[in-house]
Amino acid sequence: VTVTEAQPVSVRANRLGLARALRNLMINAATHGKRASVMVEGSGNDKARVLIEDEGPGIPPELLGQVFEPFFRVDPGRRQNIPGAGLGLTIAREIVQRAGGDIKISNRAGGGLRQAVELAQVEELAAVKSAAE
Repeated sequence: VTVTEAQPVSVRANRLGLARALRNLMINAATHGKRASVMVEGSGNDKARVLIEDEGPGIPPELLGQVFEPFFRVDPGRRQNIPGAGLGLTIAREIVQRAGGDIKISNRAGGGLRQAVELAQVEELAAVKSAAE
């Protein structure tokens, strides 16, 4: 997993929870993709976005709607040698939604998977003040 871009952004979220959510997504990309990249960016619409993209096989389109269901695995028969219970995406989404954000998962046009986390940006000064309280 490599970081390709990392713009400074501030969001209001539980720091440990958000770290766990992003770690789950990155482990997913590293486990199921050949290579993965991470990009953190702020957008003009007051959103912070973390994009995690891999070069794996992606997910069959008909199964994309199930990826956040607990214990879901794309191909449980072939993936028995990969550890985990199929809860990483479920946990990650719950954490991000509690922070007022969302995760969107889609197949990339050139192959692989894109995991996009969006959270509302806050002004850095307000974020620092809130953390101190």
